[in-house]
Amino acid sequence: MGRKILFIMTDMMRWDALGYMGDPVARTPNLDRLAKEGILYQRAYNQNPLCMPSRSSCLTGQYPRSMGSWNNGIALYHEAPTFANELHDLGYRTALIGKGHFEPYSSKHSLETALGTSFRFGPLRGFDYYIGSGHDLVPMGGHYTQWLKRYHPQYLEGYYYDLLNPPTKPGEHSTMNVIKGGETDAVFVKENDIPRELYHTDWTADHAIRYLDSVDDEEDWMVWLSLPDPHHPYDPPSSESHRVNWRDLDPAPGFGESDEQRLGWLEDKPWHWKQWYTGEKFISFEAIEGFSYQENLTSDNVREIRAKIYISNELIDEAIGKVLKYLEDRGWLDDTDIFFAPDHGAMDGDYGLLLIGPDLTDHCCRLPLIWKPAKSANVPAAEVTAPVGLIDLAPTFCQIAGGEVPEWMEGQPLPASEQEAQAQGRETVYTQYESHTPDASIIMNAVYADGYRCIVYERSMTYEGTEGELYKVEDDPLCLVNLWDDPAHQGIKKDLIDAVRSDLLSRPLLHPLPEPGALI
Repeated sequence: MGRKILFIMTDMMRWDALGYMGDPVARTPNLDRLAKEGILYQRAYNQNPLCMPSRSSCLTGQYPRSMGSWNNGIALYHEAPTFANELHDLGYRTALIGKGHFEPYSSKHSLETALGTSFRFGPLRGFDYYIGSGHDLVPMGGHYTQWLKRYHPQYLEGYYYDLLNPPTKPGEHSTMNVIKGGETDAVFVKENDIPRELYHTDWTADHAIRYLDSVDDEEDWMVWLSLPDPHHPYDPPSSESHRVNWRDLDPAPGFGESDEQRLGWLEDKPWHWKQWYTGEKFISFEAIEGFSYQENLTSDNVREIRAKIYISNELIDEAIGKVLKYLEDRGWLDDTDIFFAPDHGAMDGDYGLLLIGPDLTDHCCRLPLIWKPAKSANVPAAEVTAPVGLIDLAPTFCQIAGGEVPEWMEGQPLPASEQEAQAQGRETVYTQYESHTPDASIIMNAVYADGYRCIVYERSMTYEGTEGELYKVEDDPLCLVNLWDDPAHQGIKKDLIDAVRSDLLSRPLLHPLPEPGALI
Protein backbone atom coordinates (compact mmCIF):
# COMPACT_ATOMS: atom_id res chain seq x y z
CA MET A 1 0.00 0.00 0.00
CA GLY A 2 1.46 3.37 -1.08
CA ARG A 3 1.18 6.87 0.27
CA LYS A 4 -2.00 8.79 -0.45
CA ILE A 5 -1.90 12.17 -2.19
CA LEU A 6 -4.10 15.24 -1.65
CA PHE A 7 -3.41 18.23 -3.89
CA ILE A 8 -5.33 21.37 -2.88
CA MET A 9 -5.46 24.16 -5.46
CA THR A 10 -7.05 27.59 -5.25
CA ASP A 11 -7.64 30.07 -8.05
CA MET A 12 -6.11 33.55 -8.34
CA MET A 13 -4.48 33.71 -4.90
CA ARG A 14 -1.47 35.97 -4.33
CA TRP A 15 1.74 34.67 -2.80
CA ASP A 16 1.49 37.20 0.05
CA ALA A 17 -2.21 36.74 0.86
CA LEU A 18 -1.95 34.11 3.60
CA GLY A 19 -0.91 34.08 7.21
CA TYR A 20 2.11 31.84 6.77
CA MET A 21 3.49 34.15 4.08
CA GLY A 22 3.29 37.12 6.42
CA ASP A 23 -0.07 38.80 5.83
CA PRO A 24 -1.10 40.33 9.18
CA VAL A 25 -4.85 40.30 8.43
CA ALA A 26 -5.21 36.79 6.99
CA ARG A 27 -6.62 34.11 9.29
CA THR A 28 -5.55 30.80 7.76
CA PRO A 29 -4.59 28.53 10.69
CA ASN A 30 -4.91 25.23 8.81
CA LEU A 31 -2.65 26.33 5.98
CA ASP A 32 -0.29 27.95 8.48
CA ARG A 33 0.01 24.62 10.29
CA LEU A 34 0.70 22.73 7.04
CA ALA A 35 3.44 25.25 6.22
CA LYS A 36 4.98 24.95 9.69
CA GLU A 37 4.94 21.15 9.71
CA GLY A 38 5.82 20.66 6.04
CA ILE A 39 8.07 22.14 3.37
CA LEU A 40 7.47 25.78 2.49
CA TYR A 41 8.77 26.92 -0.90
CA GLN A 42 9.61 30.60 -0.71
CA ARG A 43 10.29 30.98 -4.43
CA ALA A 44 7.62 28.97 -6.22
CA TYR A 45 6.37 30.14 -9.63
CA ASN A 46 3.75 29.05 -12.12
CA GLN A 47 4.66 28.38 -15.75
CA ASN A 48 1.92 30.67 -17.04
CA PRO A 49 -0.15 33.32 -15.18
CA LEU A 50 -3.46 32.16 -16.71
CA CYS A 51 -5.80 29.39 -15.54
CA MET A 52 -5.79 26.93 -18.42
CA PRO A 53 -2.06 26.88 -19.23
CA SER A 54 -1.08 26.84 -15.55
CA ARG A 55 -3.40 23.96 -14.69
CA SER A 56 -2.30 22.07 -17.79
CA SER A 57 1.33 22.43 -16.68
CA CYS A 58 0.37 20.95 -13.31
CA LEU A 59 -1.37 18.04 -15.01
CA THR A 60 1.36 17.23 -17.53
CA GLY A 61 4.57 18.42 -15.87
CA GLN A 62 5.33 20.30 -19.10
CA TYR A 63 5.85 23.91 -20.13
CA PRO A 64 3.05 25.58 -22.13
CA ARG A 65 5.24 25.67 -25.25
CA SER A 66 5.61 21.89 -24.99
CA MET A 67 2.02 20.83 -24.24
CA GLY A 68 0.32 23.48 -26.38
CA SER A 69 -2.07 25.29 -24.02
CA TRP A 70 -0.41 28.71 -24.25
CA ASN A 71 -3.41 30.88 -23.32
CA ASN A 72 -6.94 30.60 -21.99
CA GLY A 73 -9.19 29.40 -24.79
CA ILE A 74 -6.66 26.86 -26.08
CA ALA A 75 -7.48 23.39 -24.76
CA LEU A 76 -4.90 20.89 -23.65
CA TYR A 77 -5.17 18.25 -26.35
CA HIS A 78 -7.06 15.19 -25.16
CA GLU A 79 -4.25 12.75 -25.95
CA ALA A 80 -1.82 14.68 -23.71
CA PRO A 81 -0.08 12.43 -21.18
CA THR A 82 -0.96 13.27 -17.57
CA PHE A 83 0.20 12.36 -14.09
CA ALA A 84 -3.34 11.10 -13.44
CA ASN A 85 -2.89 8.45 -16.12
CA GLU A 86 0.45 7.48 -14.62
CA LEU A 87 -1.02 7.10 -11.13
CA HIS A 88 -4.03 5.22 -12.47
CA ASP A 89 -1.67 2.73 -14.11
CA LEU A 90 0.09 2.32 -10.75
CA GLY A 91 -3.20 1.24 -9.18
CA TYR A 92 -4.28 4.54 -7.68
CA ARG A 93 -7.86 5.72 -7.61
CA THR A 94 -7.82 9.23 -9.01
CA ALA A 95 -10.33 12.07 -8.65
CA LEU A 96 -10.55 15.72 -9.65
CA ILE A 97 -13.07 17.57 -7.51
CA GLY A 98 -13.75 21.23 -8.24
CA LYS A 99 -12.43 23.44 -11.00
CA GLY A 100 -10.67 21.63 -13.82
CA HIS A 101 -10.41 24.13 -16.69
CA PHE A 102 -8.12 22.28 -19.05
CA GLU A 103 -10.37 23.38 -21.91
CA PRO A 104 -12.43 26.53 -22.50
CA TYR A 105 -15.67 26.76 -20.56
CA SER A 106 -16.99 28.83 -23.46
CA SER A 107 -16.42 25.99 -25.92
CA LYS A 108 -19.29 23.85 -27.13
CA HIS A 109 -16.73 21.03 -27.42
CA SER A 110 -15.69 21.06 -23.76
CA LEU A 111 -15.81 17.61 -22.17
CA GLU A 112 -15.84 19.20 -18.71
CA THR A 113 -18.95 21.15 -19.67
CA ALA A 114 -20.60 18.07 -21.16
CA LEU A 115 -19.96 16.02 -18.03
CA GLY A 116 -21.42 18.75 -15.85
CA THR A 117 -24.56 19.44 -17.86
CA SER A 118 -25.32 15.71 -18.24
CA PHE A 119 -24.55 14.84 -14.60
CA ARG A 120 -21.86 12.35 -15.57
CA PHE A 121 -18.74 12.02 -13.46
CA GLY A 122 -15.79 11.07 -15.62
CA PRO A 123 -13.49 9.70 -16.70
CA LEU A 124 -11.51 12.85 -17.49
CA ARG A 125 -7.84 13.05 -18.49
CA GLY A 126 -6.76 10.11 -16.35
CA PHE A 127 -9.09 10.85 -13.45
CA ASP A 128 -11.56 8.07 -12.72
CA TYR A 129 -13.95 10.54 -11.14
CA TYR A 130 -14.65 14.22 -11.85
CA ILE A 131 -17.20 16.58 -10.36
CA GLY A 132 -16.83 20.22 -11.32
CA SER A 133 -17.46 23.57 -9.69
CA GLY A 134 -16.65 27.11 -10.77
CA HIS A 135 -16.53 30.64 -9.41
CA ASP A 136 -19.42 31.91 -11.51
CA LEU A 137 -22.68 30.46 -12.81
CA VAL A 138 -22.10 30.44 -16.53
CA PRO A 139 -23.75 27.16 -17.67
CA MET A 140 -20.29 25.76 -18.24
CA GLY A 141 -19.61 26.04 -14.49
CA GLY A 142 -20.07 22.31 -14.18
CA HIS A 143 -21.92 20.04 -11.81
CA TYR A 144 -22.22 22.70 -9.11
CA THR A 145 -24.10 25.11 -11.36
CA GLN A 146 -26.48 22.40 -12.51
CA TRP A 147 -27.03 21.23 -8.91
CA LEU A 148 -27.79 24.76 -7.73
CA LYS A 149 -30.22 25.34 -10.59
CA ARG A 150 -32.01 22.08 -9.89
CA TYR A 151 -32.20 22.12 -6.09
CA HIS A 152 -31.66 25.70 -4.89
CA PRO A 153 -32.66 28.05 -7.73
CA GLN A 154 -33.70 30.74 -5.24
CA TYR A 155 -30.02 31.52 -4.65
CA LEU A 156 -28.99 31.93 -8.26
CA GLU A 157 -29.66 35.66 -8.37
CA GLY A 158 -27.39 36.25 -5.40
CA TYR A 159 -24.39 35.40 -7.53
CA TYR A 160 -22.61 37.70 -9.95
CA TYR A 161 -24.35 35.52 -12.48
CA ASP A 162 -22.77 36.11 -15.88
CA LEU A 163 -19.05 36.76 -15.73
CA LEU A 164 -18.97 36.51 -19.52
CA ASN A 165 -21.18 38.10 -22.16
CA PRO A 166 -21.53 35.44 -24.88
CA PRO A 167 -21.24 36.35 -28.58
CA THR A 168 -24.44 37.60 -30.18
CA LYS A 169 -23.51 36.73 -33.76
CA PRO A 170 -20.92 34.69 -35.69
CA GLY A 171 -17.42 36.16 -35.70
CA GLU A 172 -17.77 37.87 -32.33
CA HIS A 173 -16.04 36.73 -29.16
CA SER A 174 -17.08 36.64 -25.54
CA THR A 175 -16.50 39.77 -23.47
CA MET A 176 -16.10 40.33 -19.75
CA ASN A 177 -19.28 41.45 -18.01
CA VAL A 178 -18.25 44.32 -15.74
CA ILE A 179 -20.76 45.42 -13.11
CA LYS A 180 -20.29 47.26 -9.81
CA GLY A 181 -21.61 46.50 -6.35
CA GLY A 182 -20.93 46.40 -2.66
CA GLU A 183 -20.71 49.38 -0.35
CA THR A 184 -18.10 51.19 -2.45
CA ASP A 185 -19.56 50.42 -5.88
CA ALA A 186 -16.51 48.30 -6.74
CA VAL A 187 -16.16 46.32 -9.96
CA PHE A 188 -16.83 42.57 -9.77
CA VAL A 189 -18.30 42.87 -6.26
CA LYS A 190 -21.71 41.37 -5.49
CA GLU A 191 -23.59 40.75 -2.28
CA ASN A 192 -24.55 37.06 -2.23
CA ASP A 193 -27.31 35.80 0.05
CA ILE A 194 -26.52 32.10 -0.44
CA PRO A 195 -26.10 30.11 2.80
CA ARG A 196 -22.49 29.30 3.46
CA GLU A 197 -23.04 25.53 3.32
CA LEU A 198 -24.35 25.85 -0.25
CA TYR A 199 -21.53 28.09 -1.46
CA HIS A 200 -19.08 26.43 -3.82
CA THR A 201 -16.16 26.39 -1.36
CA ASP A 202 -17.89 24.15 1.18
CA TRP A 203 -19.77 22.27 -1.56
CA THR A 204 -16.50 21.29 -3.24
CA ALA A 205 -14.81 20.24 0.03
CA ASP A 206 -17.90 18.27 1.06
CA HIS A 207 -17.83 16.40 -2.25
CA ALA A 208 -14.18 15.54 -1.71
CA ILE A 209 -15.16 13.98 1.61
CA ARG A 210 -18.08 12.21 -0.01
CA TYR A 211 -15.75 10.77 -2.65
CA LEU A 212 -13.25 9.61 -0.03
CA ASP A 213 -16.09 7.86 1.76
CA SER A 214 -16.26 5.55 -1.28
CA VAL A 215 -12.59 4.56 -0.98
CA ASP A 216 -11.61 1.46 0.97
CA ASP A 217 -8.90 1.72 3.61
CA GLU A 218 -6.47 -0.48 1.68
CA GLU A 219 -6.80 1.48 -1.59
CA ASP A 220 -4.28 4.08 -2.75
CA TRP A 221 -5.78 7.35 -3.93
CA MET A 222 -4.92 10.74 -5.36
CA VAL A 223 -7.44 13.59 -5.04
CA TRP A 224 -7.00 16.98 -6.70
CA LEU A 225 -9.24 19.27 -4.63
CA SER A 226 -9.60 22.41 -6.75
CA LEU A 227 -11.38 25.27 -4.97
CA PRO A 228 -12.68 28.07 -7.24
CA ASP A 229 -12.03 31.05 -4.91
CA PRO A 230 -10.69 33.71 -4.34
CA HIS A 231 -11.01 34.32 -8.10
CA HIS A 232 -13.35 37.13 -9.11
CA PRO A 233 -16.24 37.82 -8.95
CA TYR A 234 -15.88 38.81 -5.31
CA ASP A 235 -19.13 37.43 -3.90
CA PRO A 236 -18.61 35.18 -0.86
CA PRO A 237 -21.72 34.58 1.26
CA SER A 238 -22.94 37.86 2.76
CA SER A 239 -23.50 36.06 6.06
CA GLU A 240 -19.69 36.01 6.42
CA SER A 241 -19.14 39.74 5.86
CA HIS A 242 -18.60 40.30 9.57
CA ARG A 243 -15.26 38.51 9.35
CA VAL A 244 -13.40 41.43 7.74
CA ASN A 245 -14.63 45.03 7.54
CA TRP A 246 -13.07 46.81 4.61
CA ARG A 247 -13.04 50.08 6.57
CA ASP A 248 -10.57 48.52 9.00
CA LEU A 249 -8.03 47.74 6.28
CA ASP A 250 -5.09 50.00 5.53
CA PRO A 251 -4.80 51.27 1.98
CA ALA A 252 -2.94 48.79 -0.22
CA PRO A 253 0.68 50.02 -0.54
CA GLY A 254 0.88 48.83 -4.12
CA PHE A 255 -2.14 50.93 -5.11
CA GLY A 256 -0.17 54.09 -4.56
CA GLU A 257 -1.20 57.46 -3.21
CA SER A 258 -2.22 59.14 -6.45
CA ASP A 259 -2.93 58.67 -10.13
CA GLU A 260 0.35 60.43 -10.86
CA GLN A 261 2.30 57.92 -8.78
CA ARG A 262 0.62 54.97 -10.50
CA LEU A 263 1.32 56.44 -13.92
CA GLY A 264 4.94 56.93 -12.93
CA TRP A 265 5.29 53.28 -12.00
CA LEU A 266 3.59 52.12 -15.20
CA GLU A 267 5.50 54.41 -17.53
CA ASP A 268 8.69 52.78 -16.25
CA LYS A 269 7.53 49.54 -17.88
CA PRO A 270 6.81 48.62 -21.53
CA TRP A 271 3.93 50.55 -23.06
CA HIS A 272 1.11 47.98 -22.66
CA TRP A 273 1.17 48.41 -18.86
CA LYS A 274 -0.11 51.97 -19.05
CA GLN A 275 -2.72 50.97 -21.63
CA TRP A 276 -3.93 48.25 -19.26
CA TYR A 277 -4.52 50.96 -16.64
CA THR A 278 -6.10 53.57 -18.90
CA GLY A 279 -8.01 51.14 -21.12
CA GLU A 280 -7.11 53.10 -24.24
CA LYS A 281 -6.17 49.91 -26.07
CA PHE A 282 -7.40 46.32 -25.85
CA ILE A 283 -4.18 44.61 -24.81
CA SER A 284 -5.57 41.23 -23.69
CA PHE A 285 -8.85 39.54 -22.89
CA GLU A 286 -8.05 39.51 -19.17
CA ALA A 287 -7.36 43.25 -19.26
CA ILE A 288 -10.98 43.80 -20.42
CA GLU A 289 -11.77 45.49 -23.71
CA GLY A 290 -12.71 49.16 -23.40
CA PHE A 291 -12.39 49.29 -19.62
CA SER A 292 -10.37 51.88 -17.71
CA TYR A 293 -9.13 51.06 -14.21
CA GLN A 294 -7.89 54.63 -14.03
CA GLU A 295 -11.52 55.78 -14.03
CA ASN A 296 -13.12 52.87 -12.20
CA LEU A 297 -10.92 51.87 -9.26
CA THR A 298 -10.47 53.80 -6.02
CA SER A 299 -8.54 53.04 -2.86
CA ASP A 300 -11.81 52.22 -1.08
CA ASN A 301 -12.79 49.89 -3.93
CA VAL A 302 -9.51 48.04 -3.47
CA ARG A 303 -10.00 47.81 0.29
CA GLU A 304 -13.50 46.34 -0.16
CA ILE A 305 -12.27 43.88 -2.78
CA ARG A 306 -9.41 42.80 -0.54
CA ALA A 307 -11.84 42.33 2.36
CA LYS A 308 -13.89 39.99 0.16
CA ILE A 309 -10.71 38.11 -0.72
CA TYR A 310 -9.72 37.77 2.94
CA ILE A 311 -13.17 36.34 3.67
CA SER A 312 -12.95 33.92 0.76
CA ASN A 313 -9.53 32.75 1.95
CA GLU A 314 -10.82 32.19 5.49
CA LEU A 315 -13.62 30.02 4.12
CA ILE A 316 -11.09 28.13 2.03
CA ASP A 317 -8.91 27.51 5.07
CA GLU A 318 -11.87 26.25 7.10
CA ALA A 319 -12.94 23.94 4.26
CA ILE A 320 -9.40 22.57 4.11
CA GLY A 321 -9.54 22.02 7.87
CA LYS A 322 -12.71 20.02 7.43
CA VAL A 323 -11.02 17.72 4.89
CA LEU A 324 -7.94 17.32 7.10
CA LYS A 325 -10.16 16.40 10.05
CA TYR A 326 -11.83 13.75 7.89
CA LEU A 327 -8.43 12.27 6.97
CA GLU A 328 -7.46 12.21 10.63
CA ASP A 329 -10.71 10.48 11.61
CA ARG A 330 -10.18 7.86 8.88
CA GLY A 331 -6.68 7.19 10.16
CA TRP A 332 -5.19 8.34 6.84
CA LEU A 333 -3.57 11.65 7.78
CA ASP A 334 -0.15 10.22 8.68
CA ASP A 335 0.07 8.38 5.35
CA THR A 336 -1.10 11.28 3.15
CA ASP A 337 1.15 13.71 1.29
CA ILE A 338 -0.60 17.07 1.17
CA PHE A 339 0.20 19.78 -1.37
CA PHE A 340 -1.18 23.30 -1.57
CA ALA A 341 -0.79 25.91 -4.32
CA PRO A 342 -2.85 28.37 -6.37
CA ASP A 343 -2.74 28.28 -10.16
CA HIS A 344 -1.75 31.95 -10.33
CA GLY A 345 -1.84 35.21 -8.42
CA ALA A 346 -3.54 38.54 -9.12
CA MET A 347 -2.99 42.29 -9.13
CA ASP A 348 -5.59 42.95 -6.37
CA GLY A 349 -5.23 46.71 -6.77
CA ASP A 350 -1.46 47.01 -7.21
CA TYR A 351 -0.57 49.70 -9.78
CA GLY A 352 -4.33 50.44 -9.83
CA LEU A 353 -5.08 47.13 -11.58
CA LEU A 354 -7.15 44.02 -10.88
CA LEU A 355 -7.22 40.41 -12.06
CA ILE A 356 -4.47 39.12 -14.35
CA GLY A 357 -3.15 40.11 -17.74
CA PRO A 358 0.07 40.49 -19.73
CA ASP A 359 2.15 40.32 -16.57
CA LEU A 360 4.98 38.03 -15.46
CA THR A 361 5.89 39.90 -12.27
CA ASP A 362 5.56 38.35 -8.82
CA HIS A 363 1.98 39.64 -8.53
CA CYS A 364 0.62 36.99 -10.87
CA CYS A 365 3.41 34.42 -10.97
CA ARG A 366 4.89 33.90 -7.51
CA LEU A 367 2.91 31.37 -5.46
CA PRO A 368 2.53 30.15 -1.87
CA LEU A 369 3.46 26.47 -2.31
CA ILE A 370 3.46 23.88 0.48
CA TRP A 371 4.26 20.19 0.54
CA LYS A 372 3.57 18.38 3.78
CA PRO A 373 4.99 14.88 3.29
CA ALA A 374 3.22 11.98 4.92
CA LYS A 375 4.40 11.56 8.50
CA SER A 376 5.30 7.96 7.69
CA ALA A 377 7.86 9.25 5.15
CA ASN A 378 9.96 10.80 7.97
CA VAL A 379 10.75 13.99 6.05
CA PRO A 380 11.54 16.92 8.38
CA ALA A 381 9.96 20.35 8.06
CA ALA A 382 11.97 22.84 6.01
CA GLU A 383 11.97 26.09 4.10
CA VAL A 384 13.35 25.97 0.57
CA THR A 385 14.46 29.22 -1.05
CA ALA A 386 15.67 27.65 -4.30
CA PRO A 387 13.34 28.25 -7.26
CA VAL A 388 10.67 25.63 -8.01
CA GLY A 389 7.59 25.52 -10.21
CA LEU A 390 4.14 24.01 -10.55
CA ILE A 391 5.71 21.97 -13.33
CA ASP A 392 7.45 20.00 -10.56
CA LEU A 393 4.24 18.71 -8.99
CA ALA A 394 3.52 15.97 -11.55
CA PRO A 395 6.92 14.26 -11.20
CA THR A 396 6.65 14.55 -7.41
CA PHE A 397 3.29 12.76 -7.46
CA CYS A 398 4.76 9.98 -9.62
CA GLN A 399 7.72 9.57 -7.27
CA ILE A 400 5.48 9.39 -4.18
CA ALA A 401 3.33 6.75 -5.89
CA GLY A 402 6.39 4.59 -6.43
CA GLY A 403 6.62 5.08 -10.17
CA GLU A 404 9.34 6.38 -12.46
CA VAL A 405 9.22 9.99 -13.59
CA PRO A 406 8.25 9.77 -17.28
CA GLU A 407 10.74 11.18 -19.78
CA TRP A 408 8.11 13.49 -21.24
CA MET A 409 7.80 15.42 -17.96
CA GLU A 410 9.97 18.55 -17.99
CA GLY A 411 9.83 19.23 -14.25
CA GLN A 412 11.66 17.26 -11.58
CA PRO A 413 10.54 16.07 -8.15
CA LEU A 414 10.34 18.87 -5.60
CA PRO A 415 13.34 19.08 -3.27
CA ALA A 416 12.61 18.39 0.39
CA SER A 417 15.45 20.62 1.62
CA GLU A 418 17.92 23.30 0.52
CA GLN A 419 20.61 20.63 0.29
CA GLU A 420 18.48 18.53 -2.05
CA ALA A 421 17.68 21.60 -4.15
CA GLN A 422 21.40 22.30 -4.46
CA ALA A 423 22.05 18.70 -5.47
CA GLN A 424 19.38 19.02 -8.17
CA GLY A 425 21.11 22.12 -9.53
CA ARG A 426 18.08 24.34 -9.08
CA GLU A 427 19.02 27.85 -10.16
CA THR A 428 16.15 28.99 -12.40
CA VAL A 429 12.40 28.68 -12.90
CA TYR A 430 10.61 29.88 -16.05
CA THR A 431 7.22 31.38 -16.88
CA GLN A 432 5.66 32.15 -20.27
CA TYR A 433 2.90 34.42 -21.57
CA GLU A 434 1.48 35.06 -25.02
CA SER A 435 -1.59 37.01 -26.11
CA HIS A 436 -2.86 38.54 -29.33
CA THR A 437 -5.62 41.10 -29.85
CA PRO A 438 -6.28 43.60 -32.66
CA ASP A 439 -4.45 46.22 -30.57
CA ALA A 440 -1.55 44.26 -29.11
CA SER A 441 0.61 41.21 -29.70
CA ILE A 442 2.59 40.33 -26.58
CA ILE A 443 4.99 37.40 -26.13
CA MET A 444 7.01 37.27 -22.91
CA ASN A 445 9.25 34.73 -21.22
CA ALA A 446 10.46 35.19 -17.66
CA VAL A 447 13.03 33.68 -15.35
CA TYR A 448 13.61 33.92 -11.63
CA ALA A 449 17.20 33.44 -10.47
CA ASP A 450 19.50 34.87 -7.80
CA GLY A 451 16.88 37.20 -6.38
CA TYR A 452 15.97 38.74 -9.77
CA ARG A 453 12.91 38.52 -11.98
CA CYS A 454 13.79 39.04 -15.64
CA ILE A 455 11.04 39.32 -18.27
CA VAL A 456 12.18 39.06 -21.87
CA TYR A 457 9.90 40.38 -24.62
CA GLU A 458 9.91 38.56 -27.95
CA ARG A 459 9.63 40.27 -31.31
CA SER A 460 5.96 40.65 -32.31
CA MET A 461 3.58 43.02 -34.07
CA THR A 462 3.75 45.16 -30.90
CA TYR A 463 7.32 44.88 -29.62
CA GLU A 464 10.71 44.86 -31.31
CA GLY A 465 12.15 42.18 -29.03
CA THR A 466 14.56 44.52 -27.24
CA GLU A 467 12.14 45.50 -24.47
CA GLY A 468 11.85 43.90 -21.07
CA GLU A 469 11.57 44.14 -17.32
CA LEU A 470 14.11 43.41 -14.60
CA TYR A 471 13.35 43.56 -10.88
CA LYS A 472 15.45 42.82 -7.83
CA VAL A 473 12.49 41.15 -6.17
CA GLU A 474 14.23 40.40 -2.88
CA ASP A 475 14.37 44.17 -2.30
CA ASP A 476 11.42 45.22 -4.47
CA PRO A 477 8.61 42.64 -3.96
CA LEU A 478 6.01 44.89 -5.61
CA CYS A 479 8.18 45.18 -8.73
CA LEU A 480 8.00 48.96 -8.80
CA VAL A 481 11.49 49.73 -10.13
CA ASN A 482 12.30 48.39 -13.59
CA LEU A 483 16.08 47.93 -13.86
CA TRP A 484 16.06 46.83 -17.51
CA ASP A 485 17.97 49.92 -18.72
CA ASP A 486 19.98 50.47 -15.54
CA PRO A 487 23.71 50.43 -16.46
CA ALA A 488 24.65 48.70 -13.21
CA HIS A 489 22.46 45.68 -14.03
CA GLN A 490 23.37 44.95 -17.64
CA GLY A 491 25.56 41.98 -16.71
CA ILE A 492 22.89 40.11 -14.73
CA LYS A 493 20.33 41.05 -17.40
CA LYS A 494 22.45 39.48 -20.13
CA ASP A 495 22.97 36.31 -18.10
CA LEU A 496 19.24 35.92 -17.47
CA ILE A 497 18.32 36.62 -21.10
CA ASP A 498 20.83 33.99 -22.18
CA ALA A 499 19.26 31.50 -19.75
CA VAL A 500 15.79 32.09 -21.21
CA ARG A 501 16.98 31.70 -24.79
CA SER A 502 19.32 28.74 -24.29
CA ASP A 503 17.15 26.72 -21.92
CA LEU A 504 13.44 27.55 -22.20
CA LEU A 505 13.24 28.68 -25.84
CA SER A 506 15.38 25.79 -27.09
CA ARG A 507 12.51 23.41 -26.35
CA PRO A 508 10.18 22.35 -29.20
CA LEU A 509 7.15 24.56 -29.70
CA LEU A 510 3.58 23.23 -29.97
CA HIS A 511 1.36 26.18 -30.86
CA PRO A 512 -2.27 25.34 -31.78
CA LEU A 513 -4.67 28.09 -32.78
CA PRO A 514 -7.45 29.06 -30.37
CA GLU A 515 -10.98 27.89 -31.00
CA PRO A 516 -12.94 30.81 -32.52
CA GLY A 517 -15.04 32.56 -29.87
CA ALA A 518 -13.80 30.41 -26.99
CA LEU A 519 -11.72 32.77 -24.88
CA ILE A 520 -11.93 31.36 -21.38
